Amino acid sequence: MLKKLIFLTLFTLSNPSFAERLFDVEIIVFKRNVNPDSINEKWEDKQPNINFSNTVSLLSPSELKKHNLTLLPKKDYQLTNEYNRLAQESSFTPLYHVAWRQDDGNRKKMPKIRFTAGRNYQTQYFTDGSSKNNDYFTEIPLTEADESNKIDGPIFELDGYIRLYVQHYLFIETDLVLRKPAESQQINSPLLLEDLEIETVNNKVKQNSSFTMEKPPLTLNTSLTEKQTYSIKRFLRPYPLKQKRRMRSGETHYIDHPMLGFIVQVRRVN
Repeated sequence: MLKKLIFLTLFTLSNPSFAERLFDVEIIVFKRNVNPDSINEKWEDKQPNINFSNTVSLLSPSELKKHNLTLLPKKDYQLTNEYNRLAQESSFTPLYHVAWRQDDGNRKKMPKIRFTAGRNYQTQYFTDGSSKNNDYFTEIPLTEADESNKIDGPIFELDGYIRLYVQHYLFIETDLVLRKPAESQQINSPLLLEDLEIETVNNKVKQNSSFTMEKPPLTLNTSLTEKQTYSIKRFLRPYPLKQKRRMRSGETHYIDHPMLGFIVQVRRVN
């Protein structure tokens, strides 16, 4: 019986599926300092629907401890040189550099690490990215009905989550979004007041034969109706980065798109 207990203990310690492994995860999130209009890529105007269930804030020690997560001090960072190089390049701006220690939990067990950084646009935009301060440069105000459907709350330049877990292999899962102020030009073709009056008179003549006028029926003024006006709508345009990638401990991965990216390194703790 004693031999069986010793064998089971040794087997548990030697089998990675039973023995708890620890990993140090280090991440640098950065943005590219480029004009989005110079990129030949179509971006959606609507804010992405990121699922923030089961997220943990890096600013909450109690939440981190509950999930067996520990923030690492800067002296343990190993991507400092990469961060400094990004900071010195005019075409990049680092937004976040952090490292933590976690166990080898599966996808269901491991929480999502919430990332927010950069500017908070709450005073200028609603959470759907629409502008609070005169949605149009032509100063067409939002109606009360429009405002009642808007949600006021934090809306950060960088938002989203990163989750690292073990499911036979090591995986990193990210759902991040970078937001930047944008404008779109809209063409307006409203009926002018003179046109509305003329159209009303003409309709009365057609519908009522007893309706008489001292002058012949008027026709719409083509020069007025063909006149077009323009308005500029302001909003926050999102640039999402959604990825799932298989990794190996000790590897450094560089994941990006034309507007946003991150560098991640996962190290097995001896």
